[in-house]
Amino acid sequence: MLQDYAGFFIFFAMMAGTGALMIIVSHLAAIKVKSDKYDWTRPYECGLRTEGLRLDRYPVHYYLVGILFVIFDVETVFFVPWAVAGTSFRAADFAGFWFVEMLIFLVILLVGYVYLVQRGVFNWGTKRPNMVAAEVPEHDRSAA
Repeated sequence: MLQDYAGFFIFFAMMAGTGALMIIVSHLAAIKVKSDKYDWTRPYECGLRTEGLRLDRYPVHYYLVGILFVIFDVETVFFVPWAVAGTSFRAADFAGFWFVEMLIFLVILLVGYVYLVQRGVFNWGTKRPNMVAAEVPEHDRSAA
């Protein structure tokens, strides 16, 4: 019975061994810095020393596009079970239903995508997204 799991045990041993080897090699090859020329406690990024703590705000578009990417990416996962179930549907002579079912799903996705494009969600230019007057705050109506 244990012989049935030999492949799993070999794979697990190789995986654990590779991880342990990487940790050992990284500790052996660690760069030792002995120079007092630089202040290594200060942050350093892109060739410029930072001046204080900068916590700039990111535009809402970054978050919005990230969330939309996750939503549309998760919805594409439904293609795999649909493709796998296709064989069973074709065997039962329901190939038309199988195809129309995914076509409706794709149309719903396409309508959502077109709506987002029309609203200007993916507009990264200087223009603001298309908003109706009720969505624009009172103090921003003169700028819109």
